Amino acid sequence: MQVSREQKLEIVLKHLEDGITLRELSEEYGMDSSNIKYNVALYIRHGPDVFKDSSEVRIYSREYKLAAIKRYLQGNESIRLISIDLGLPDHTILRDWLNKYREGGEAAIQTSYSRKNYLLHEERQNKIASKELKDRLEYLEAENEFLKKYYSLILERSRRLKKKSK
Repeated sequence: MQVSREQKLEIVLKHLEDGITLRELSEEYGMDSSNIKYNVALYIRHGPDVFKDSSEVRIYSREYKLAAIKRYLQGNESIRLISIDLGLPDHTILRDWLNKYREGGEAAIQTSYSRKNYLLHEERQNKIASKELKDRLEYLEAENEFLKKYYSLILERSRRLKKKSK
């Protein structure tokens, strides 16, 4: 089940302020207790702002990702600890970066946008093409309606002229 940032904050506050157990929250929200623990640690480290749903796009630079990967590869910290320290909304983001690094080395790591706004190149191209096609279709439909009305006006005018000429 997808949980919004506001809900995550609500869950964390219920745990910290109201003393509701992780197990109870896990059952109530259908969320794994380890993810709740992660969110609690994020809140403790970064405060409530880490859960604010910002409209600004997060950009994860190549250097930022490589620094995080190298921290993990040194073997002193876990993925979750590094993710908490960096304020990543989900620890799986770093795990995905590590998988890419393992598959393709440093060349596979590129600057990217936060997941919500991130699209693969092909998906981005399809979205652009789709929008262009929708805009073109809308334009052609409007033009078609105009031509139909214009044609009906011409027919009506020609009928009137025929009546006058009789």
